[in-house]
Amino acid sequence: MWFMKTNSPVVKHLVLLGGGHSHLAVLKHLGMKPVPGLAVTLISRDINTPYSGSLPGYISGVYDYDDIHIDLRPLAQFANARIIQEEITSIDFDRKEIALTARPSISFDLLSLNIGSNPDACKIPGADRFALGIKPIQKFINHWQTLLKKAVHNIQQDKEYKIIIVGGGPASVELAFAAQFRIQKELQLKSADTSLLKIKIISADTNLLSLHNRQVRQFAKSELEERGVEVILDTAVSAFEETIVVCENGNKYSADSMVFATGASIPSWPGECGLALSEDGFIEVNAYLQSTSHDCVFAAGDAATLKGEPRPKSGVYAVRQGLPLAKNLIRFATGKSLTRYKPQQHALALISMGNKTAIASRNNFFFKGRSVWSIKNNIDTAFIRKYSALPEMTTELNIADGLVDQETERQLKLHAMRCAGCGAKIASDVLQEVLQQLPQSKRKDILNQSTAAEDASLIKLDDGRVLVQSIDQIKSFVNDPWLFARIATNHCLSDIYAMGCEPHSALAIVGLPFATKKYGRSQLKELMLSCSEVLQEHKCDLVGGHSAEAEEFHFGLCINGFIDEEDLLTKNGMNAGDILILTKPLGTGTLLAADMRFRASHQWMQEALGNMEQSNREAAACFQKFGATACTDITGFGIAGHLLEMLSTNNTEIELNLSDIPVLSGALDTLEQKIYSSLHKDNSLVAHSVFNQEAFAQDPKYALLFDPQTAGGLLASVPESVAETCLTRLKESGYSQAKAIGRVSKLEALQPAIILQ
Repeated sequence: MWFMKTNSPVVKHLVLLGGGHSHLAVLKHLGMKPVPGLAVTLISRDINTPYSGSLPGYISGVYDYDDIHIDLRPLAQFANARIIQEEITSIDFDRKEIALTARPSISFDLLSLNIGSNPDACKIPGADRFALGIKPIQKFINHWQTLLKKAVHNIQQDKEYKIIIVGGGPASVELAFAAQFRIQKELQLKSADTSLLKIKIISADTNLLSLHNRQVRQFAKSELEERGVEVILDTAVSAFEETIVVCENGNKYSADSMVFATGASIPSWPGECGLALSEDGFIEVNAYLQSTSHDCVFAAGDAATLKGEPRPKSGVYAVRQGLPLAKNLIRFATGKSLTRYKPQQHALALISMGNKTAIASRNNFFFKGRSVWSIKNNIDTAFIRKYSALPEMTTELNIADGLVDQETERQLKLHAMRCAGCGAKIASDVLQEVLQQLPQSKRKDILNQSTAAEDASLIKLDDGRVLVQSIDQIKSFVNDPWLFARIATNHCLSDIYAMGCEPHSALAIVGLPFATKKYGRSQLKELMLSCSEVLQEHKCDLVGGHSAEAEEFHFGLCINGFIDEEDLLTKNGMNAGDILILTKPLGTGTLLAADMRFRASHQWMQEALGNMEQSNREAAACFQKFGATACTDITGFGIAGHLLEMLSTNNTEIELNLSDIPVLSGALDTLEQKIYSSLHKDNSLVAHSVFNQEAFAQDPKYALLFDPQTAGGLLASVPESVAETCLTRLKESGYSQAKAIGRVSKLEALQPAIILQ
């Protein structure tokens, strides 16, 4: 069972480069058996990674997109691994640093490469411009739907559609079977009707499926030809032109689409970085899956060749290498002797024929039919499920017997998993109760008191200006200092912008987990460089700060700004008739809670984190331009709590259109699963101020009212006469989901209320 991370200091850093099949097993193993003191980072171009074995089923229409993909984000969360979606530019093995395209270099103590391969036909002139490789698989998948639509459209117009597949291995054979089956299915054609759909396989080999036994070769070729697929052997391709495949023997074949699925190759950078390569051009590894030139580097899958025991570039070998790789990475990190990996001599190959039949091939064994496809389907779906259906997260909460009654203990355990970001704020009622007991300042230059609900303190200066000062600090909700600092910095700046002010300078507050000096220095560097970059974008200077050791990452800023008093935006200036505009969608609280539980997809989190990175600067300027009467940023107390703050000192109430509230993708799904932020229950205590809550309590969006937001948008009231123009300008400024969500009306009840509509 998975438990929350311990407080062990980080002493070594393992970087997994690539999200291939072998690294899936490494991540799962690290989640099941964590290594205290070992930090893990996954760097991958694709986070939604396709399983190669299921690709023919996707092409033929048996599986949909989600059926053949493994989302690396929940798996990385399970392994307590940092995840970075980036391309690398180089690796410096002397300094043990990986250079990335858009952020500082990442240092490592040991490195594992599972980067896959590409067809070597990409070296043929014109391949990159006119043809499509079967790998990278994700790129092929993105183009497959276009190919399918074009083929269907042509044939519906009684025009031929010609597909040429270059290569004679299993990938080419499966693609020919699957593409033909799917196109015929879309057109509702009989399988024998191939009059307008022309598919050719061209291979330089003298045999189709040359690495398989004679029975398999003969059957596959005859079955393809029986279905109308032309097989051209012993013919090397020399070039691709716009609609032509040019062969070395002088023959030319016209095509509407050209796909190559030839022998594998890897990019040039591993060799350029100094890694030893095998004779076939792949990363050479020994019997421990360890680089023969760099003992801190391991490699597996298609990108690696085992010295003295080369094997075909097939997904089955990458899958089998996963667990031995995981164990040797851990043994190397902990100073133990490595264990040998012995690859099987012959692997079972299952070749799909598109129509829910398949060929089984191993050494001299051959079998075919629907039962073989059933076996393949079970293997493929089980593989996807293995790395997608993760164990439930549990949290230890130890309370000595007798300290509290059973009901109190039960309630504490229900909320033992504490959220981060603004979900880690102190409950509003507790905060207000304590603040009201504090002595009030007697200084005349302080324009608001500690009990006021404003987003920042206001100090009148001798020159007539107002010093606007805000402080905020949040606990990290992502295992990535660079991304966390970007979001946290935007979050801290937001209070200043909510008051119509421009930031001037900032002091930082950093809490850094215990680690070796080397690793701690690297983490602090990333954190502060990221913060500085965002501050510079906002013309705000970092002028100092304070740091301390902490159990988890904390980051905050004290922001200073200057403004003329008459230009201030406050929370309490709403007028009856004003329109309420929200600039960003809601849902970060429930999504971050789901992310902690491995229940949030990469697609959901990518959108949510992108929204959190978006600054409120332009929105604030827009609201000022259109004469906003009140403004606040939506953060930890949820939109309901912040609306009540805006209502606290004037005789108005809110008519809130629940259906108009913008929502982040996935947020309603996670709320439906009862996945709430740990602050959600306390936030919902203000529900008594929702006038007609009973009528809307079952509405999917009702729970969003109490969802704590991290780096949320601005909520402002603007005169009705300019609301539409203001909303248009906000969308033009990049706030694509900005919406008018309600209206301010004259108070009719005894106390301020939110009336849902």
